[in-house]
Amino acid sequence: MPIKVEGFDEVIKKLQNLQALEVKTKPLMSQIGNTLKNSITDSFNEERSPFGEKWKALKPSTIKQKEKKNKSNKILRRDGALADKWLVKSSNKDVTVSNNTNSNGFAYGLTHQFGSSSAGRNRRVFIPARVFLPIDKNNKLEPNLKEDLKDLVVEFVKSNV
Repeated sequence: MPIKVEGFDEVIKKLQNLQALEVKTKPLMSQIGNTLKNSITDSFNEERSPFGEKWKALKPSTIKQKEKKNKSNKILRRDGALADKWLVKSSNKDVTVSNNTNSNGFAYGLTHQFGSSSAGRNRRVFIPARVFLPIDKNNKLEPNLKEDLKDLVVEFVKSNV
């Protein structure tokens, strides 16, 4: 007598749906990008790294210079370009969160993220690192953000399979 196994229709359908997800993940990628962008925005608003470290305060001379030019007295905010111009670009395969802000060809975001001991015209200005990207020097995501992103992916899969 042959053995007949039944009840796998639903499992097979879910596996087919899971396979088809790869071609329609742009909404998920957009959510991931916006979550990363929000983390960066929070860093600027709170003047601390995504890992919780408070940014080094501005020097009195920097504050004075900013006041003289009628600029924001917040850290890493002069005209708002670095803090406010983050772009999210997503497709079904990836997402990019970027900010190409520069001043006379100088991409100053990197200098502020990592710091510099040779900035300025004479290359003698020290700029402390003020981390705003949610990734550490070992390319590890901030743990809470990593969990949030995992949750987004799980919810997306659950609702689409």
